Amino acid sequence: MTDEERLLRRTAARIAEALRPANTDAFTAAGDRIDVLRAAGLTELRAPGTDATAAQVAVVAAELARALAPVRYLEDAVATEGRRPGADGPAVDAFALALAAADLVGTARGALDDAVEYVRTRKQFGRAVGGFQAVAHLAAEAAVDLAAAEAFADHAAWGVDHLPTPEALSVAYAARAVCAEAAIAVCETAIQLLGGIGMTWEHLAHMRLRRAHELRLRAPGVRPAAPLPDLRGLDSPDEAAFRGELAAWADGIGATAAMSRRAWHRLLYDAGYVGVSFPVEAGGRGLAPAYEAIVNDELGFRGLPPVPPIGHLAHAIRRFGTAAQREEYLPGLLSGKAAWCQGFSEPEAGSDLAALATRARRDGDAYVVDGTKIWTSDAVDADHCLLLCRTGEPGHRGLSVLLVPMDAPGVRVVPIVTAFETREFAQVFLDGVRVPAAARLGGEGDGWGIAMALLGYERGPADIGWTSRLAAAVADMRDRGTADPVLAHRLDHAEHWLYALRLRVRARLAARTGDDDPGPEGSIDKLLLTRVDQLVGRLRLDLAGPDAMTGYLWSRAAGIYGGTAQIQRDIVAQRVLGLPRAR
Repeated sequence: MTDEERLLRRTAARIAEALRPANTDAFTAAGDRIDVLRAAGLTELRAPGTDATAAQVAVVAAELARALAPVRYLEDAVATEGRRPGADGPAVDAFALALAAADLVGTARGALDDAVEYVRTRKQFGRAVGGFQAVAHLAAEAAVDLAAAEAFADHAAWGVDHLPTPEALSVAYAARAVCAEAAIAVCETAIQLLGGIGMTWEHLAHMRLRRAHELRLRAPGVRPAAPLPDLRGLDSPDEAAFRGELAAWADGIGATAAMSRRAWHRLLYDAGYVGVSFPVEAGGRGLAPAYEAIVNDELGFRGLPPVPPIGHLAHAIRRFGTAAQREEYLPGLLSGKAAWCQGFSEPEAGSDLAALATRARRDGDAYVVDGTKIWTSDAVDADHCLLLCRTGEPGHRGLSVLLVPMDAPGVRVVPIVTAFETREFAQVFLDGVRVPAAARLGGEGDGWGIAMALLGYERGPADIGWTSRLAAAVADMRDRGTADPVLAHRLDHAEHWLYALRLRVRARLAARTGDDDPGPEGSIDKLLLTRVDQLVGRLRLDLAGPDAMTGYLWSRAAGIYGGTAQIQRDIVAQRVLGLPRAR
């Protein structure tokens, strides 16, 4: 969003809030409120002779819908668009659909705002309702729906201004479909969170739900002939040049099926495609985080192995390590000369890392480590482990991180065979393992902060390179086709939600600098990724049969690895929506 659009949003929000009805009686009695908006110029943004963009109109529409201010804004705006010289039917349809998507987003945003405020203050059983996990998780899922809808609606409005009409129409059509589904889900959830009051004429919740259904049913519904445009076409000139260079390299490397994981890592590194967003002095190319996603995109679309998942570990060492540690460990980690694993989860402390029991006892200039780790990815072949362990009091304040050699006496690794027939996980036993104190990452007791920063990268759809593989899977299903109309509809649905995920990822990466952590909003991305991964996995199974069972089983793991979906909902509820901690 541009600075001008942000200013416009604030202006529209102030006016809309001033007109916001307190209850449905005020809402139904306020039919002349459109005159106030017209006087402010907000209903004439698209009139002949003005230069407002569709994106600006959509910003206003979303803010007004959030406050349920004008019930006729959409009709006025579309009618104005239809009077513009040279406006054809498809262009008007694209604008109407994009504006409907924006209106749906505003409607959903208002519903969630109201419901979250209510459960934050409403008390039952002596505490705020929002502190009950079942309530918090409902709100968190609504936030995921809203995030997907916002990303798609913003892009649809941009597309009306910048894409050829057939592509703009395809994007707007899909945006309206996703935003309608999301808005209805959010409004239904809001009523559930509000309880009985949400089903009375004293509250606006049912008006929002009515509005969402009205917009779903009334906007143009003929499926456009043009497919959704490839998002790779949105690259900046520099990004496009980088992508072209990478594509030429990838097309010329030949077969990789027989290549070991470490050999593939070395090949990518030697070509300059590992750690591209890392500073040059740390072994990277100093590019923006979006370039990491471009690498994963091009590899994924070609069916090539992903970039080895070492970015989260490398970021931790780069940010929290001493100069000596960075010099000792980063070159080998980035180049693939040294393989690493991450020792976090334990048999009695999976999602609850603050409860982990692996203990490191200080003994002179070393720590002596005893404990067990489980679900440790790539531990079988690792040379080093970034180990989260307890050095102090119970709880998260007593945790520290040690960089442990996997060949140290007392380390034993036992592989775990997964349901999809891999041995990528292992259980790691540590029995009296001596680790030099100089191998502690950060200060003693800093482990929780390091772990949270690291997990933010591990959970990001772009950071782990998963979105392009899902896009390749959907493209393959589209190429194969299906005569079953139900499966064809499900394919459209999966493709639309995947597009929303990719748009969300692009927007988040564009806003992130090289030193920014993904933050708690990354849990929204992880939940959205899980939803889309499982949509695609189940659809592939139904289209391809038993041959797709392995991929389907892996999609079920999406709600477990990197922090379970339940823990991600806790994070969204508490750290994004501001609900009280569950007790």
